[in-house]
Amino acid sequence: MEQNAKNISKWRAFWRIQKECLRRAITPYMMYLIMSMLLLVCQALASVSLPLMFVLSVICILGGIAYNAHLCFLTGQKHLDAYIAGELHRKNELFGIHSGGDHRPEREYRPYKGFVIGFYVGIPVLLFGILAGAFPALEGPGLLALIMFAGWAIIPVRWLNIYGGLNVSNFLSLVMIVIPVIISGVFYIVGAQVQAKKRSEREERMEEAKNTGKKGKK
Repeated sequence: MEQNAKNISKWRAFWRIQKECLRRAITPYMMYLIMSMLLLVCQALASVSLPLMFVLSVICILGGIAYNAHLCFLTGQKHLDAYIAGELHRKNELFGIHSGGDHRPEREYRPYKGFVIGFYVGIPVLLFGILAGAFPALEGPGLLALIMFAGWAIIPVRWLNIYGGLNVSNFLSLVMIVIPVIISGVFYIVGAQVQAKKRSEREERMEEAKNTGKKGKK
């Protein structure tokens, strides 16, 4: 069995949790990346139809958000199952029973983990957004990198300048990091709550079936 959480240092447990959250952030980020590429392609439609460009661009952004929500919802469910298994291991240990299996404490549900996952999804926005804000030239490496790797965060800001006639700083793109943070955190928690409800209903049905069987024997 995986080494129990109480037998490892708090520092090591901390880094294991970060590794797990980072691992869970990779796929949502890849979807945001794909949507950013499609979003960039949609900008070419501006010369043909501006409304069509906006509609398709928004769909790309919402697509990344929807996939982010779905994955974190599933992660919340998996982590809740791991938490319940961990509780069982800990109860058994109180009676000197060493449970088998490959339980990993860092995969147990904690409400804050969804927000950490979202923060890791938004790291490219944080890094390249600072560079794009500090070096705002169109050909600047920070802006180009931000457009390529997190276009969903900067392209809406560019719209304010290009089509809105404003002079908004690229630093505004940093605000967009709240999207994956909030979406990941909320749907992670919702996923865990839905899973808890499913488990509760399943246990109730099993209890009802058990009671019905006892009555039948009588």
